[in-house]
Amino acid sequence: MHSITGNFPYCENEDFTGKSRRVTMIPETVRIPDQPVVEAEPLKNLVSEGQVVALFTDDELCEYYLMKVTHPLPCSTKVTEDQWGAVIPQNTEVFTGLYYEKVGENRYSLIRSPYAIVPAASMLYICAQIDSSKDTIKVPEYLHTSILECMNMSKDAR
Repeated sequence: MHSITGNFPYCENEDFTGKSRRVTMIPETVRIPDQPVVEAEPLKNLVSEGQVVALFTDDELCEYYLMKVTHPLPCSTKVTEDQWGAVIPQNTEVFTGLYYEKVGENRYSLIRSPYAIVPAASMLYICAQIDSSKDTIKVPEYLHTSILECMNMSKDAR
């Protein structure tokens, strides 16, 4: 939450406290002057086959996972367990893909088997800059930093 002063007619959800104005930023809403409010497309709807995505993880040894998407967004119809042991509850929006294994400083190698089933809600970042046609990829430092920033913003929002 940012505390700022001044006249900002296009901010939403503002509270006045003393001489400053508290503004809660809403990342899903884009407001352009003289235009209606446009809701941003959910990240899960922007993923397509072959893209590399960064995923949240509770693995203490890894900041995030990388996955090459093979099947975007079907809906799980029953309780499902993937070959990695992840249990996906019924009616969870999921996508399927292959994980990458970290093999060096910001270098990752595709693990060709087994496939993973991942809840769409765990997606953190679409790495559109990465060429997924290669089995070994390098994540540029600026992209790694951007993923970590998104991770921190998502944690703060929870």
